[in-house]
Amino acid sequence: MNIKDIARICEVSPSTVSKILHGKDDDISAVTRKRVLDTVKEYQYVPYSKVIQESSLKSNTIGVLIPMNAYGAEELLCSIENTASDNGYSIILCNTSGDSRKRERHINILQNKRVDGVICVYQDREKADELDVPSVWIENYRADSMNGAFAQVCYEEKRAGYLAVNYLVECGHSKITCILREDDLAIEAGCIKAFQEKQLLLNKELIFKGTDREIRETGLTRYLDMDCTAVLCADTEIANLVYRRLGERGVTVPGGISVVSVRDGKLARQMFPELTAVQVPFEFLAEKAVESLLETVEKRESDHGCDRSVDLFMAERGSVKPPTSHIHGDKIVVVGSANMDCMLDVPHIPANGETLRSHSLQFQPGGKGANQAVGAGKLDGQVYMIGRLGNDRDGKELYNNLISSGVKVEGVVFDNVLSTGKAYVNVAPDGESTIVVYPGANWQMDIEQVENFEYLLNGAKYCLLSMEITEEIVKYTIQKCKMKNVEVILKPSVVEMIEESLFEKIDYFIPNEKELKQLIPGPESVEEKAEFLFHEGVKNVIVTLGHKGCYLRNKDYARFFPAADFYPVDTTGGADAFISAFAVYMSEGYDIIEAIGYATYAAGICITHAGVQTSMVSRAGLELYADEIRRKFL
Repeated sequence: MNIKDIARICEVSPSTVSKILHGKDDDISAVTRKRVLDTVKEYQYVPYSKVIQESSLKSNTIGVLIPMNAYGAEELLCSIENTASDNGYSIILCNTSGDSRKRERHINILQNKRVDGVICVYQDREKADELDVPSVWIENYRADSMNGAFAQVCYEEKRAGYLAVNYLVECGHSKITCILREDDLAIEAGCIKAFQEKQLLLNKELIFKGTDREIRETGLTRYLDMDCTAVLCADTEIANLVYRRLGERGVTVPGGISVVSVRDGKLARQMFPELTAVQVPFEFLAEKAVESLLETVEKRESDHGCDRSVDLFMAERGSVKPPTSHIHGDKIVVVGSANMDCMLDVPHIPANGETLRSHSLQFQPGGKGANQAVGAGKLDGQVYMIGRLGNDRDGKELYNNLISSGVKVEGVVFDNVLSTGKAYVNVAPDGESTIVVYPGANWQMDIEQVENFEYLLNGAKYCLLSMEITEEIVKYTIQKCKMKNVEVILKPSVVEMIEESLFEKIDYFIPNEKELKQLIPGPESVEEKAEFLFHEGVKNVIVTLGHKGCYLRNKDYARFFPAADFYPVDTTGGADAFISAFAVYMSEGYDIIEAIGYATYAAGICITHAGVQTSMVSRAGLELYADEIRRKFL
């Protein structure tokens, strides 16, 4: 800064400024004199400083432009001062507070003080050329390019969001709520990237961004009510509010819900339990910034170039643990189809050649295999699935829904050739439905895939099979089940014939009335057809009969069971709900009659809602009817 700059700021001539500075200002008004002297004081102007600056003398002083209210400012400043002092330099602190006018004034002050260089922390780089001394910029993002006298030392906030989500997912969480501040765009991008890499769909409705007031009044109330097992917070202050709100509800951390912060701080260690957070190595970042600046100031050679970044890490404390497990019973493996269901409400089931108009179209996760896996998962069964999805949006949604329902999905593969299977479902007002299936990627599932995941059958009690996949896969899987002493539960959907040699290898055969009629045409009754299958070698035949209940035939029973008394809205998922509940309760050691009772009620509850997987009952919901089931079936 020179005398002309002071004159420009004060809107007077340079000669007026000179007279005031040299005490020759008798002819100048008191108001003008005060304005000039105040400006000189504000900018700490030193006459002839430019001449001194252009000399070869060094001041051994570093300027630091930093908003002291920023994340990590205290740690950065302390480390900058310590590192500078170790190298024989002192610092001049300039707190910009994010104010561009303050920054401009501080830059002039630093240049008047003849600093040898400047470290700019979280500063706007638009007017970087205002600095006529070497500078290093500490940022929370990586700039596209840095050149000339400017160098960058950085960490990436996007990386912080990525690490936090990745850590929670690896701990077993898939239902994660994110509460961020309104300008946390980089953190949000990192969170989304982590979910995409884990093949999980991040529901944007689970990400709340707002002001402090909006977070307190809306975010915490709304987003903690969602079905989540973990909360990701923008910083420790928000995490502290989450702790408090959960405590008011009687929810423990991490027993009830895990909590993690994207930004660390002293408060994290004062919370109970101590808060797990993403940590930025601010001391190391500051040391690198000072070293980089001194390399330029002292003309040292460097192998580092002008762009340096530091990685982040998780500071693991006590606020995160895997979701509480409520898994019951022995292992169940589902080998079957997964589709996206296209649900059409129709006035009645269409007849041959009839065209109907639908006034409602919904897309919901479906497929016999996925339905049964989700049904078992929601009942806290220990369930694994082997299946195939298209590598498309529908596939990702189905995959995410399996995980969020408690299904282990290591046997589910994404196909890069065919799209995810579709099922077109017509639903009439009385709840009856018809289905047309496009197999898609399901038809690409082959013996090699089952071989690759055959180990999942080790130690399993039951394998659930539905015939929306190829008969070749069904036969091969049954063969492997027999070798591993795994009992087979088969649903004969979308099939008109079954090879007779398979019957003696089926432990539980569960067709509905229409499927039974397709397999065994003729006027015989349900009991007679079930008798035929039993004599063909099927150990247990259970025919589901919709509103008429079901029929069991095995060596001990030939018995009808009534349906649960629920009003049907959509019967599409009833049979899958029945099978999944039957398998879970059998895996827990219930006898077959009581398992049928629970299965009947699971089916009844399912058909009271539209859709299939979304209508599967939870363990707690089904257990509400435990006494009624025992009275009715035992």
